[in-house]
Amino acid sequence: MAKQSTLDKNILHFLGPKHWLTWLGMGIAYALSFLPWFIQKFLGKALGNLHRALSPNRRHICDVNLHMCYPEMTIKERQSLTKAHFESMGIGVFEMFATWFQDRSKTISKVSFHNEDVVEKALSKGKGCIIIGAHFSSIDLCGTHMARYIDVHPIYKLQRNPVMNWVMERQRRKIFSKTIERRNVREVIKSLKQNKAVWYAVDQDYGRKNSVFAPFYGHECATISHISRLAKSTQAAILLYDYGRTEKGYFLSLTELEDYPTGDEVQDATKINQLIEQQIEPKKAQYFWSHRRFKTQAIEGTPSPYSK
Repeated sequence: MAKQSTLDKNILHFLGPKHWLTWLGMGIAYALSFLPWFIQKFLGKALGNLHRALSPNRRHICDVNLHMCYPEMTIKERQSLTKAHFESMGIGVFEMFATWFQDRSKTISKVSFHNEDVVEKALSKGKGCIIIGAHFSSIDLCGTHMARYIDVHPIYKLQRNPVMNWVMERQRRKIFSKTIERRNVREVIKSLKQNKAVWYAVDQDYGRKNSVFAPFYGHECATISHISRLAKSTQAAILLYDYGRTEKGYFLSLTELEDYPTGDEVQDATKINQLIEQQIEPKKAQYFWSHRRFKTQAIEGTPSPYSK
């Protein structure tokens, strides 16, 4: 099924029998979002372990990524980190439910934001700013709270399931003043011209056409290249976004990048990948290791490392 925005669709488009199972799942997710947080966290870990047990392909992707990025790890260490990763991702699912179906005021006390003044400084130049970060399992909840401090326009990826898209797009529109589908570059430029912040997660493989190859944990990795071009053409400030789950709650942090862009797309991509590596190290389990980060190889025709 082709991925299409549902923002112009009425709910009546998605009430047919083929969507009933998804709506049942949405109803269960809605009910679960009312549970106390410590129970949601427990269930999230259980969900993650169930996913790990029932998804050998995702488990394989995670193991390949960890073997490539941490070759010094023993098999036992990789297995332990894989388990922690899936548990973290399961917790992230419950955090997503909370952002979709509960008021964010319920989690305000758990969130701290560092370097808030960086945004004001960046926007004082009148060119907007581009916030870049990586994919960690708390992305939905932390992103929701970023919108408390910044009028940020997140770039998002459509889901294959139209009912999930319908729910996701509407719930995010309640949180963010504007969301931008990732292919809509025109809207990105429009937001920057209005001196707004746009937010990209820049650490996924979008294919050879949209990337340059830069090292990530010592391996050449397809890295999106248009951020540096966009920054150069708009003169927007670039802010590095770090966030994550802690023992007591969540943290958000922003830092303005100096000397970026350099004019060399590979050098810019290398710098971004290095900064993301630094973000991963203190919270390894929270990174999206079960995504195919090294899918596109630098030498065309080279088999994917995930091939069995």
